[in-house]
Amino acid sequence: METAKKGNAGIVIVLILLLGLVVLFVLPKELPALEGITTRSHAVEQHGQDALDARAQLRGCREGLRIRLCPASELHGASVCFWCETGANTCPGMYTTISGIEKTAFFRPCEQWRRCQ
Repeated sequence: METAKKGNAGIVIVLILLLGLVVLFVLPKELPALEGITTRSHAVEQHGQDALDARAQLRGCREGLRIRLCPASELHGASVCFWCETGANTCPGMYTTISGIEKTAFFRPCEQWRRCQ
């Protein structure tokens, strides 16, 4: 019985190591560039002119441009968050997939972009 437990522990360790290697190869090596984001209609359908203005301000943002990898949530997979720190309370921002497809874009409090909310 003791040998079976040790054998099972070895199998579990090997599976964990294999899973770790898979994650290393599947995750992107770098985050997408803002210039290469593929926009979709969802942002404009949901947020109208707000989405168009947010996209435009992000493209024009220089020193204030921030990017963050946001972990997966219960509803969504991992996202990349772009926002422009404007010095105001609200900032234009955008969520994208890791592969660079826009999920949505709009204005919201800057702190929420920073926390991936």
